[in-house]
Amino acid sequence: MSEQRTGPIPHKERLLRQGMKLFYAHGYHGTTVDAILEASGVPKGSFYYHFGSKEAFGKAVLARYIEFQVNLLGAWTAKEDLSTSEKLTGYYDEMVQTFIRSGYRLACLAGKFSTELSVEIESFREQLATNLHDWHLRLRDVLEEGQERGDVRRDRSAEELADALLAMIQGAFVISLSLREDRALLSIGASISVLIDPPRADA
Repeated sequence: MSEQRTGPIPHKERLLRQGMKLFYAHGYHGTTVDAILEASGVPKGSFYYHFGSKEAFGKAVLARYIEFQVNLLGAWTAKEDLSTSEKLTGYYDEMVQTFIRSGYRLACLAGKFSTELSVEIESFREQLATNLHDWHLRLRDVLEEGQERGDVRRDRSAEELADALLAMIQGAFVISLSLREDRALLSIGASISVLIDPPRADA
């Protein structure tokens, strides 16, 4: 019944899903087109019809990842009963739990590609810059809305706060990929409210 409702997954979608899993597990250079085809069960002709090259495919997978992050952030920021720091902490915690459930393997694809590709492939660096800028803009917008509501500090610009928050997120996942532990991840989650809540006057 469910198969009749949803129908088969299109080749392009199957490729993107499997590509994301393999890029997470083995990196860009460690993932071959043949491995993607085998994992997805999609013929080679379909791969090149939709993407043309491995590089174009990698960029499409990266764009899909950023789209996922923006959508996840949007789902949390739509929760009107939460403060801005609670929304952003909830968003971050969901990322963390996904990472932990994966056995500390499925971290931030943008960070993974940045360390692997941004130096050697200029077109990837340009797309990474664009995608991370989009992510940053969405965080900035959320923080600006919080400043207007009064639950985000105003002594630092939303731009600066978004810079710091995105750097904290990226750094925590890079560290945890190596250590295979959640200490750095949890410390960042506990620090989001410290970063963005209005400072309290000492008694």
